[in-house]
Amino acid sequence: MTLQWWVVLYLVLHCIACVLLYVGIRLHLIRFSSQLLPVVVLVPGAGVVVALLAEYNSRLHKTGGRKIELEELRLEEDDLRLSRLDNEEQEEQIIPLEEAMSVNEAEVRRKLMLDILHENPGAYVELLQKARLDEDIEVTHYASTAMMEMQREFELELQKAETEYRKNPDQYENVNQYLNILNRYLHSGLIGDNIRFVYRTRYEQILKQKIEMEPENMEVRMQAVDNYIDAGNMTEAHAMVNAMINRWPSREEPWLAKLKICQYTYDYAGIQSVLSEIKKRNIYLSLESKEVIRFWEKE
Repeated sequence: MTLQWWVVLYLVLHCIACVLLYVGIRLHLIRFSSQLLPVVVLVPGAGVVVALLAEYNSRLHKTGGRKIELEELRLEEDDLRLSRLDNEEQEEQIIPLEEAMSVNEAEVRRKLMLDILHENPGAYVELLQKARLDEDIEVTHYASTAMMEMQREFELELQKAETEYRKNPDQYENVNQYLNILNRYLHSGLIGDNIRFVYRTRYEQILKQKIEMEPENMEVRMQAVDNYIDAGNMTEAHAMVNAMINRWPSREEPWLAKLKICQYTYDYAGIQSVLSEIKKRNIYLSLESKEVIRFWEKE
């Protein structure tokens, strides 16, 4: 046979191998990640070898460390908790994502992570960000996909809320809906600093509108204070809190907000002044607020 025929035969065999690998992945007969398929297709010969090595490592669990059985896992302290998932008539216990990311066994780590992601990925955004840097390519894929999907859902929900708001910006329901999604998105941990600045500015504008609509609503003013603190705008935060104290001098919320500002600005004298005013004015405090006051009095 001529060299040309050998090349043709080589490519035909390569195509057959690629098809077989693809079918194996679709039927879940092969364990290595489908992200390797482009390498297999574009690098004849060597790509198939890489795929076989990846399959070998996946089956023998080489991407993890030492072998570990689920029975060996021990949960200690409050930060190692079992999450319970109700599945119709049976209750299945799974280990939280914190556990899954620390397990050396790659396959166990993937399974536990998937269980958590299918239940409530929004509660694990910070850990998903860490998981995107994991050495296991499937773990990083799951984490990245989950975060992109959550961000896409937020963007769609935000677009819908903004559209309704622009149609009728004075309607109370539209203002509330827009504020709610902006607040959740800002605190989701899914957006970077630049985008967060844009949305925080918009959130501030809508909060001002709601304050005008409900001048006696203390809760929305507290949200504005928190937003100013998060943005590092302590001047506006101070102004808002002082206005609240003038309007509600006997309520605990404005004083605790002022205490929070002093904490963030490292104003020890201000903290002592607030504590003194609370005692002098005999401000009624809830149990939770009393704990906060006790903490600062000890400090």
